[in-house]
Parts: sequence; C-alpha cells; structure tokens
Amino acid sequence: MLKRFNLTISILLFFPFFVTPGFTADKTKIENYLLEAQTYFDTAEYKKAIIQAKNAIKLDNTSARAYLLLAKSYAKTKNSPEAFKAYLTLEQIDPENNEYKLQVASFYLLGKNREEAEHRVKDILKKEPENIQALYLNAAVLSDKNESFDIIEKIYLNILKIDPKQAKAHLILAKFYANPKDFKKVEINLKKALEIEPDNITYYNELFGFYMANKQFGFAEAVLKDLVSKKPGDSEPLIIMGGFYAGQGEADKAKTTYLKAIDLNPKNPNSHMQLAKLLNSQKKTKEAESHIQKALDLAPDNLEIKNAYADFYFSNNDIAKAEAIADKILDKRPNFQPARVLKGKILAVKKEYDKAVEIFQSLVKDEPESDLLLFFLGSALFEKNDFDQAKPVLSKALEKNPNLFQAHSMMAEMYYRAGDLYLAQQNVEKVLNQFPKHYNANVLLGNIEMANKNHDPAKAIFKDMIDLEPDNPKAYFRLGIIYHSEKNYPEALKNYNQALGLNPNLMDVFTNLIGIYASQEQYQEAIRLCDEQLIKTSDTPIISSIILNLKANLLFATQNIDQGKILLKQSIEKNPAYTTPYLTLANIYQNENKITEAIDLYTALIEKRPDQPSPHNLIGTLYERQHKFDLAENHFKKALKIDPNYIPAANNLAFLYAELNKELNTALDLARQAKEQVGKLPAIMDTLGWVYYKKELYDSAAAEFMGCIEKEPDNPIYQYHLGLAYYKQGEYVKAETALKKALELQKDFQGSEEAKKVLGQL
Repeated sequence: MLKRFNLTISILLFFPFFVTPGFTADKTKIENYLLEAQTYFDTAEYKKAIIQAKNAIKLDNTSARAYLLLAKSYAKTKNSPEAFKAYLTLEQIDPENNEYKLQVASFYLLGKNREEAEHRVKDILKKEPENIQALYLNAAVLSDKNESFDIIEKIYLNILKIDPKQAKAHLILAKFYANPKDFKKVEINLKKALEIEPDNITYYNELFGFYMANKQFGFAEAVLKDLVSKKPGDSEPLIIMGGFYAGQGEADKAKTTYLKAIDLNPKNPNSHMQLAKLLNSQKKTKEAESHIQKALDLAPDNLEIKNAYADFYFSNNDIAKAEAIADKILDKRPNFQPARVLKGKILAVKKEYDKAVEIFQSLVKDEPESDLLLFFLGSALFEKNDFDQAKPVLSKALEKNPNLFQAHSMMAEMYYRAGDLYLAQQNVEKVLNQFPKHYNANVLLGNIEMANKNHDPAKAIFKDMIDLEPDNPKAYFRLGIIYHSEKNYPEALKNYNQALGLNPNLMDVFTNLIGIYASQEQYQEAIRLCDEQLIKTSDTPIISSIILNLKANLLFATQNIDQGKILLKQSIEKNPAYTTPYLTLANIYQNENKITEAIDLYTALIEKRPDQPSPHNLIGTLYERQHKFDLAENHFKKALKIDPNYIPAANNLAFLYAELNKELNTALDLARQAKEQVGKLPAIMDTLGWVYYKKELYDSAAAEFMGCIEKEPDNPIYQYHLGLAYYKQGEYVKAETALKKALELQKDFQGSEEAKKVLGQL
C-alpha cells in the first residue's frame, strides 16, 4: 500500500511539470498577442491590431480583452459587420456587462432592428435608470417608433438633470425644436452646448448654420468671429469664415481670410483648396490652379484633392483632362464615390448618356436615400430627353430635399416642353423663391407667360434679365420672338441683332432673323446677311453648313434652283452629319423625278447617320414608288428597328402590307400603334381604315375614312376609300356619292381607274 501511495503522490507531484509548461506558454503568448494588439491599436495600425487580437482568440476564444480590441479595431476600419459580430460575442461572454449590451443595441438600431435594440436598452435601464448612454439610445428607439415629441423631450431633459454638462443632449434638443420651428429654444440649446464645450467646433458650426438658415447673417458672422478669437492658432475657423464671406458675395474679404488661414498654417491643404474654389468662381483659373497644385504638393496621395483638381478642369470645360484624372483615381479606387459621380457627369457632357445613367443608377442603388445622387441620375435622364424616367427620379430627389432648385428647374423645363404650363410655373416659382434673380428660371417664366399669350409680363421679365445680364443673348432672343409674333419687325430685328452681336454662332437666332426678311420677300437682303454670317463663322464648319442650307432655301424662293443645289452640296460637305440639306436636296430630286439620285443621297445619309430612322423611311417611300416593294419593306423595318416608335415608318409599312394584301395582322398592329401615339391624324386614320378594308372589316374602315374626311373633305383618296367601303357594305347610293366626289376633286389620282370601274357597276 505504501508503494502505491508514493506512486500516486509522485504522479501528483510530477503532473504540473507535464501540464503547466504548455499552459503557461499559452498564457504568455496570449498576453503578448494582446499587448501587441493594444500597441497597434494605440498607434492606429488597426489591421495589425486585428491580426494579433485574432491570434489571441485562437488560443483563448473566451478572452473578453481580445474580442474588445477586435471590435474596436474593426470599428476604426469602418467594418461594421465584423465589429458587430465581436460585440455579440462579448455579450455572450459577459451577459451582465452593460457596455457590451449598449454597443450591440447601437448596432441593432443602426441596422433597423429596433426590437432587439429596445429590449437591451430596457434591460439596462431597469438596472441602471440613470445610465446616460442607455437613455440616449432609448430616445433614439422612441424616435424610430415615431413616439410623441413630449415623451422624447422628457428623456433628454432627464439626461440634463442627471448630468447638466451633456452638451450632446442640448444639441439634439436644438434639432428637435427646429422641426416645430421653436427658434428661441433652438438658439438657447445651441448656446448652452457651446457654454459646456466652448472648444467644440461642431457646436459653433451648428449655431452658425442656425443663424444662416434664418438669414441672420450678422449673428452668423459674430459666431465665426468668436470662434476665430477662441482658436487663434487654428486655421479651420478662418477657412469657415472665408466660406461665409464667399457665400455673401464678399469675394475680397473671403480671399483675405483664406490667405490668413494659409499664413497661419501653410501645411493645411484645405485652405488652398477653398481659395482655389473662390478664385475659380471669379474666372481666375491660373491662380486657382496654382493653389490646387499647392494642396496636392502638401497631400500628393489625397484622392479628394485629386478629384477636386479633376472637377476644376470639368468646370472649365477641359473635359479630357478632367476625365484623365478621374480615370486614374478610379483605377486605384474603383468605388471612390466622388470620382464616380464626376465620371458620370463627364459622360453626360460627352452625351454618353447610357453610360452616365448606368453609373448613377449604381450609385443610387448603394445609397437610395441620397437626394444628390437621385438628382444626378435624374439630370442625366433629363439630358438624355428621357423625361418619362427623369420625372419620377427628380420628384424623389425633391421629396428628400425640397430645396434642390436645379431639380425644380428641370421639372419646370419638362412640364413646359410637355405643354403643362401650370406645373411648369409652379416649379419655376419654387426656384425663384430661393433665388429671385436666377437668370434661367426667370427666362423660363417669361417663356411660360409668352406661351400663355401674356406678352406684356413676358416682355417685362426679359427686359429685367437684359438689365441683370446685358452680355447674355438669351433674353434678347426671347424678347425678339415676342416682337416677331406681334409683327413688330423693327424691334424683333433689333433684339435678334443684339443677341447675334453677343454670339454670332446662335443659329436659332439667325434663322429667325432670316425668317423675317423671307416673310417680307426681301430675299436679296437675307442672302446678303447669310454671306456676311458665313464670313463671321468661317472657322466653324457646322455653323457654315447651316447657313449654306438657309441660303440655298432663299435661292429656291427666287427660283435659282441650280445655284441652290450647289449650296446644299456644299452644306453636306461642310457637315456630312447634318441631315437637313440631304432631305432638302433629295426632295428637289424627287420633284425633278430623279428618283435614283434621291435614293443615292439618302443612302449617303444613312452611312453618315446610321442612328436616324427617317432616311430609311424616306428611301422606303421612293422604292415603293418604283414598285420595289421588298426594298421598301426592308427599309421601313430598318427604320423601326432604330426607333420602334417612329410613326412615319410604322404607318408606311402598315399601308404597304395593306396594298400588297400581306401580313395584315402585323399591319393592323402597326396602324393601331400609330393612331394611339398621334391621335386622329388623317393620314394615320386612312392607313388604319385601309387595313380594316383589306381585312374585310368594312364598318370599321368606313368609320376611319369618315374621320379623315371630317378633317380633310377635299382629299380625293379619302373620298375614294370611303366609296369603296360603302360599296362593300352594300350602301350603293353613298358609295356613288363618295366616288363621284373623289373624281370631281381630282381626275387622275392613284385609284381613279378603279373608282370609275366601280361607278360603272353601280
């Protein structure tokens, strides 16, 4: 027994030597990992801190210290999901620790899981009713539940009762009081927050912003001056003050203030960037660029500054340089939002609208509540003329931020173009409520008044805008249009010439000016002006092309056909993508029965403008005249492939099928589509009626033909078609009347022989 006892004692004595060394080694390793993790965390090397915290957790997955360092490190790297997981684990390790519970509750609330947040907050407050952080969270939970203002207010007042030094509570109360517009309480609470933390720039900014929002600019300036005096060695308050002066239109004061900020801290790139922004707004581009370059020298890897440099080029229409910088940024950081936004704007300016829309849609998907991103998407759709999609997107942006005046401006423009003058005026007035002297908004309001035949108010607006911006041609042009419509040609010409004097390249102005002379048959004067304008714009082929086309039409009016044709050919040479001279010249060839030449011309236009449906449609009509029906059908189909809603091609193809008595169901679909889109247009109704006739739906056919005749009673084709429909219905007296009327109107129309044949059978 003794031997056995000694053996047991020996085992017990020696056991620590076999177990303890490994256990001690692990504890030492864990402690070393945690010390290294803490050191990395303290020196802001958070990724390394995460690695060492994880190493500690591998050896001890119940280490609260390790998980806390892991959670805090993830939070610093803005990896919220991983930080949340770590805090959840901490809550499981130590379920009685209210600090961990608070963190988990905060994450749940941010993730819109209010129930999980709420039960944790309630649990903490049962044990610690004066836990200030829990009270803050409780107020946030109740706000999310849309509880009454009084209940939430009591919580913040309770926080201040527990700790009167809670500046944050005063700030939140100030924001709450702003909603019912209790401005006195807002001001009191913001001032109290500042009293508690007089060095906190955030509270100065809030009080400053409050005064600015209420247009109390003197008080706003006083707040900034106080901030500058409190922080004499800090350049940031001076930068804010510079921005204030810039916003007030006091450019000299702003520049002086920014320069003081630069003198105070030459290594702060923000001072240079703000000064560059000011100088750029004053068109002092070289000086502005030098300050951007200085900012980049101070922070060469700062993507915000690089993007601002790209934006600088963009604002000065140097799109190539702007895009080059933006692309370099996106090569390094593909998801860098400011550069993606700028890239989208660049693509929109380059008229690559689909690509711009794709970028903005992606950005909105990531941040669906962003008013600015919604605005950028809506503006790209607006520029694309996709108003059906632009309107709801811009409306949503305005729901988020009713003060987005640019969105109101675009909405006004869209409603104006759609002929909804009431909604156009509503939106433009919202712009003018914010900016009474906004030039473009005033011009649009003038256009609306003009469309409503309110010429005197429109004139007054345009004259005010001329006084406001005498070097802007837009108001002169619009004023000229009013006088033109009133046949006050001297005043119209005076204003058109003013506009052209400011910008000789304004072809809409020049075209209207020529129109006045043409309407009075002063063709030689109009031709002389075209020649003068050609000299002024000789270095702009696109403009020259338009003027040559105008001059050609003036020559046609004087029966100088051959010279006119020469000018149209010159117009095409100057700008091969300009469609009008092709169409005009082809029309002349058709009148001269030179169908082959017209077809060749349309073929050349198709090569230059493959995106246009009209040349295919026109060439199709010519092939139809030549009875080359397969070629005609092919070109009508190509036009519809380019634009499925192109009504002329849909109508022509439907009529061709009816004439050939083929694909009548397709013809009916096309004809109905055309009528749905353009309404009761005789040419469209006649096609639909003819398709019905071919499908032996004579009642429907007669109804369409009667609708055509109501609008154009002297068209022999419509009378002829109606006569045929009546004949098939057995309405012989009506058929005879219609067919005779057709032949009275024109003896040799297409179908006249058939009309005579039917009449002979009656």
